[in-house]
Amino acid sequence: MASSFWTLCLIILASLISSSFCAPPRKPVDVPFGRNYYPTWAFDHIKYFNGGSEIQLHLDKYTGTGFQSKGSYLFGHFSMNIKMVPGDSAGTVTAFYLSSQNAEHDEIDFEFLGNRTGQPYILQTNVFTGGQGNKEQRIFLWFDPTKEFHRYSILWNMYQIV
Repeated sequence: MASSFWTLCLIILASLISSSFCAPPRKPVDVPFGRNYYPTWAFDHIKYFNGGSEIQLHLDKYTGTGFQSKGSYLFGHFSMNIKMVPGDSAGTVTAFYLSSQNAEHDEIDFEFLGNRTGQPYILQTNVFTGGQGNKEQRIFLWFDPTKEFHRYSILWNMYQIV
């Protein structure tokens, strides 16, 4: 009897542990942009939607815009919906990146390189650790990133960067 009690307890414990590790991710919560981020330049090139929980960054022939987080993050899942500039966009780089603010520069980049009309769009990624980069990868996109918004994400935890 005692041995079946421990077996049952172990099965229940294993079940509880399994369900806590395999739980579905929590649904994102909409919060106003200004709670977690602030514009860094060209404030008039940021348009706010849905009560400020969504923004669009606009590029014209004079300037683009940018923003950064108010806080620092050790790990996380970061996503951005991006629609590229159509036509001749040579000289334009659209970037989505995470960057440290310490002496030993760490950075994870998504950089969309501008192109000449008719050329393939290129996504360049890079990782800097301890101030050292040189880990660029270029991906020739197999779809037209100017037609609609596409979601690009970085998953960063203590084991990997995806």
